[in-house]
Amino acid sequence: MKGVWIAAGCMLLLISGAGLAHAQTFTATTSVRISICGNGIVEAPTEACDDGVNAGLYSTSTAERSCMPDCSSFAPYCGDSILQPQFGEQCDDGNNTANDGCSPTCAIESTAPLPGPGPAGGTSGYIPGSPLPLNPTKVVIQGKAYPGASVNILKDGAVIGVVQADTSANFYFTTSDISPGVATFGIWAEDSSGLKSIALTTTFTVTANAATTISGEFLPPTISVDKRQLAHGATLTVSGQSVPQATVEVHVHSAGNIVVTTSTDAGGNWKLPVDTTPLDNNAFHTVDADFSTTQNGAVARSVVSQDISFYIGSKAIGKSFLSDLNGDGKVNLADFSILLFYWGTSTQLADLNSDGKVDLRDLSILLFNWTG
Repeated sequence: MKGVWIAAGCMLLLISGAGLAHAQTFTATTSVRISICGNGIVEAPTEACDDGVNAGLYSTSTAERSCMPDCSSFAPYCGDSILQPQFGEQCDDGNNTANDGCSPTCAIESTAPLPGPGPAGGTSGYIPGSPLPLNPTKVVIQGKAYPGASVNILKDGAVIGVVQADTSANFYFTTSDISPGVATFGIWAEDSSGLKSIALTTTFTVTANAATTISGEFLPPTISVDKRQLAHGATLTVSGQSVPQATVEVHVHSAGNIVVTTSTDAGGNWKLPVDTTPLDNNAFHTVDADFSTTQNGAVARSVVSQDISFYIGSKAIGKSFLSDLNGDGKVNLADFSILLFYWGTSTQLADLNSDGKVDLRDLSILLFNWTG
């Protein structure tokens, strides 16, 4: 199976096994790469080599060199310009040419051959025809979350691991405790303020006796607003956390989409004032965000975050509006799933009574306003 690029947009986002499908009117596209170490195809940029065996054994020549089990580099070999006495090398001039002072098998050349077995005889750690153990079945997931965040990794809706993102928001997860076949993997994280991200999911076939790598899993920014209702022309402050030194693009969905940008600081934090004068008065609106940054000379972009709803106008809107968590005009199973995802957190989106915690009181409000 050759590595493929999968477009992961925001027309469908799944919330951690809860069965929620949430449609957006704005689509930002990112690229998720799936590569298979062990299929004999070198799939850049995650693989430097792939000979189909990837035994990681020492070789006596460049032509017969072996790839490492994770496809990240070649195993040591005679001709790599690195002297490796542990494999019997007496020299290594970077080639396998005879009569240049270093033999094709990395022995010092002289008028008389070296007695006995050893490098002069061309022996190495590899014996042709010897049985080799099968490589393990492995899955690797890597991407970006939030600096220092705990990133939850799910398989078919169940958490199989939690890894820590570094100060640059990068995370790396690997497991060999996996069976071949079709599986759905998901990731989500919580930022330093306790805001949860959406869950990104990818379904693919885990290849037996190979390392399947999913790269480019970029969680969108977390997002909150300082007001859920405000007067026409007042300033709405939108904030959250993302990748450090990145560009955050905020989309306000009204009669026409309004796009404004800001930058994150060294900790990935961002805040943006939005002038509501261009927006319709006495109307509901939603806002979401994505980020873009430069990675390896190319622009990397996330999908968009969840929507946050707000109202511009002076009339009383009540809890029924706040209970519509996904802004689709109904309070139903989709909103119930979102509330359960944020259960026990202080996430503003689902904290319907604004007491600092998503709990049974908020669930009661949502059920009271249920429309089905």
